[in-house]
Amino acid sequence: MVFEIQAHRGARSFFPENTIQAFCKAAELGVRVVELDLVVSKDHQIVVSHDPWLSGHHRSDPLGNPLSPEDPQRHMYDMLYRDIAAYDCGLPHPSFPLQQRIASCKPLLSTVFTRVDACMASVGMKGRMTYNLEIKSWPDKDGIFHPSPDWYAALVLRLVEASGLSNRIRIQSFDYRVVREAWKLNPQLCYGLLIEEPENMEQLLRTVGFNPQYVNPHVSLADRDMAEYLHAQSIRMVPWTVNSKEDMLAMRQCGADGIITDYPELAFSLFGLPEDPSL
Repeated sequence: MVFEIQAHRGARSFFPENTIQAFCKAAELGVRVVELDLVVSKDHQIVVSHDPWLSGHHRSDPLGNPLSPEDPQRHMYDMLYRDIAAYDCGLPHPSFPLQQRIASCKPLLSTVFTRVDACMASVGMKGRMTYNLEIKSWPDKDGIFHPSPDWYAALVLRLVEASGLSNRIRIQSFDYRVVREAWKLNPQLCYGLLIEEPENMEQLLRTVGFNPQYVNPHVSLADRDMAEYLHAQSIRMVPWTVNSKEDMLAMRQCGADGIITDYPELAFSLFGLPEDPSL
């Protein structure tokens, strides 16, 4: 079985996260699964962004003034997408000193689908990109950062189904409510649960109400016992965010099915490119 290398928010060593350039660079490196984050605008557009607000040192306002962490948060659920798109989010992040400065707004998910697929086709890259969509949702933020889980799930699935890419989509979240609502609407899609704290797996799956295709724990939680339990339930395990050589090797040794990493280029140097780039 192929050990899957997922690019976390794109190829973050090279370009700012969750940008078209970062996803296209990941494809160029040989990645065929990109992980990306989804939030919602006031006009119910699905926007690719890790945070549901605009702030921080790697963004600038419509006048070109860099935002600072001390600036007040601008909640995107209170903003029309056209206003969100006026902010430049292409400034390098200090944690990734080799990132290139680019001009980039927060893209729509539909734009990511079309642009990344077009980028791959234009240079004849083999295989097709799979999009692992993390729905950013919090049980105590309904109506503040995002709509209710049923409406949120419906918005995402409507776009996914309209894209014609359903067989290349995975949907995951830390908020199991929205995963369950999406599954109720379309149980044929691929689903995953994200875990950041120790969980009783049997109880977790019973609470969710169905067995997803993936359970993806934080790297510190992943071990052989978890992998074996999940595999016995026909569930794959792809830990996050696995960035060091030592952790990458340990995850493969413990039986993980792949990793989500900021450094896919390092992972490929350890494990090689898959023979079939579509995997």
